[in-house]
Amino acid sequence: MNGRAMRQVAVTVAALVVLAGCGAVPQPRREVKLEQAANKADVTAILDRYREVRNAAISLLDPKPLSIVETGPMLAIDTGSFEVAQRLSRTQSEEQRQLQVTSIETPVFSKYPLWFMVTAYDPAARVDLVQIFERMTPVDPWLLVAAPQTVPSTRLPNLRHDGEDHVIPVAATNGKGMAMSPQKAAAAYAKVLGSTTGESSGIARDDFIRKMRAAFDQANQLEGVRVTQSWAAERVEHALRTDDGGALVWVTLLRLDNYQVQPGIKVSWPAGSPQQAFLANGISGSGKLRYYHQVLLHLPGGDGKPRALGQYGGVVSADAQAALAPVPAPGSLGGVPGAPAPFPIPGASGTPNPSAPAANPSGSSSAPTSAELLEQLKRQQEKDD
Repeated sequence: MNGRAMRQVAVTVAALVVLAGCGAVPQPRREVKLEQAANKADVTAILDRYREVRNAAISLLDPKPLSIVETGPMLAIDTGSFEVAQRLSRTQSEEQRQLQVTSIETPVFSKYPLWFMVTAYDPAARVDLVQIFERMTPVDPWLLVAAPQTVPSTRLPNLRHDGEDHVIPVAATNGKGMAMSPQKAAAAYAKVLGSTTGESSGIARDDFIRKMRAAFDQANQLEGVRVTQSWAAERVEHALRTDDGGALVWVTLLRLDNYQVQPGIKVSWPAGSPQQAFLANGISGSGKLRYYHQVLLHLPGGDGKPRALGQYGGVVSADAQAALAPVPAPGSLGGVPGAPAPFPIPGASGTPNPSAPAANPSGSSSAPTSAELLEQLKRQQEKDD
């Protein structure tokens, strides 16, 4: 071999050595197996850490520590419950949340995020929790992202396992073997909750829907109060294949309650309720309550209708605006074409405000003059600005 050829070989070998050690060269990504990232021993440590942090938050009556073990709507719901406890000066013993783990299910993933399922019994509340812990990257902590609750008498569907005893994830858009995909089921479920009847040919009328709709008659008893309600489903991130060919799906729903109250009327809630904690003075003009609900849906295989097995939710924020003085405007709160039908809130009550002027059908001097009305509107506009 001549000198030039030897130099070419040396350069080639040197280049290969440099490339082999260069981190910029893409490498085939290995399959990430969750049993390696979070085996049973790891899960025990994750749950112990979660319990420790949550108990610290309980002892401080402060939700801030939860942000290192929870995220997303789960954190929003629990933060709301802590705010309620703070405003009502309600304490909770740390021992009341000593959950008893009953099962751990781990899927297999080829890329992040990773997640696993834990079912646990809460002896204080006497409910089962169906939790999802998630890890976005190798350097991120495991965080609780969902924890719908079921009563002990509720039986979860059997989950399908692969040859290595790992449960099988289902993509949000995968409707194979079912009447609809998990994402379409979430959207359809939200649509039913936002309807005036709670009826749908594609969704089973389960206990959660019945409870939401059962409050409708109560709202009709609140004279002078109009409540509209809207629901929206977030993107489905967690679903597992069941033995019947269907799926067990964790669905997050955002709910907005909007109140419009006639002058002289105030909406209030029972003492100690979350709504009363957020709106201690009730609603005498208009107000909004925002909720998150995490619903555990079972999509049966075949043509079966999706049904909720459990849920966990609560108020996450609220605001209210005082009403103007009564204005004799017939039909001012009458039906508006295309307006949503009124929806009630369980436990809400509409009561006359003793401090408000009494109704005066004769239109006597108790009604404001035009000048007074304009001044009121001006003050309200300045306040809104």
